[in-house]
Amino acid sequence: MAAIGGLIYALSVMQLQQQRSLLGDYIMVRLAATDIAIGEPITLGNTHEFTMPTQFVLPSTLTSLPDVLTATSLITQGDVISTQNSSAPDKASIVPAGMRAVSIVPRVAMPPLTPGTIVDIIANGKIIAAQGVVLSTLPDDVGVVVAVSEQVAPLVASAAAIGEAAIVLAS
Repeated sequence: MAAIGGLIYALSVMQLQQQRSLLGDYIMVRLAATDIAIGEPITLGNTHEFTMPTQFVLPSTLTSLPDVLTATSLITQGDVISTQNSSAPDKASIVPAGMRAVSIVPRVAMPPLTPGTIVDIIANGKIIAAQGVVLSTLPDDVGVVVAVSEQVAPLVASAAAIGEAAIVLAS
């Protein structure tokens, strides 16, 4: 009886290995272990490793986490961590899907901002873009590059071009 059980187990393992080899090489990727909000740090504590067939891994997928990584869009539990939903200060800024990057050099002093900070943009006393995401700061902190929704990007760019855009920290 034990021999039959062992034989069945060995056949099952062999079939599993054959099926796995059909998918080719595998690579370790990072998945969100919990929901990660915009602006929150992405760490080993809120992600976990997952083995995926290489053929299903997009070029934007991160296979390791840099020391500092911030969510640039809502990442739900089980989502793959990639350059499409995160930003690190030591890599080129990536604009989240559905958003546009706008450079803003305000005429008034602005608070120190870091990539991932959520801001509102105001012009003429009205919020023209809510929940923008800071992608990077300009040299000497004279301005920032902010991702805003593509619908309001032209309005924000116009206000920034004439010096009317102000940045407000959002919560």
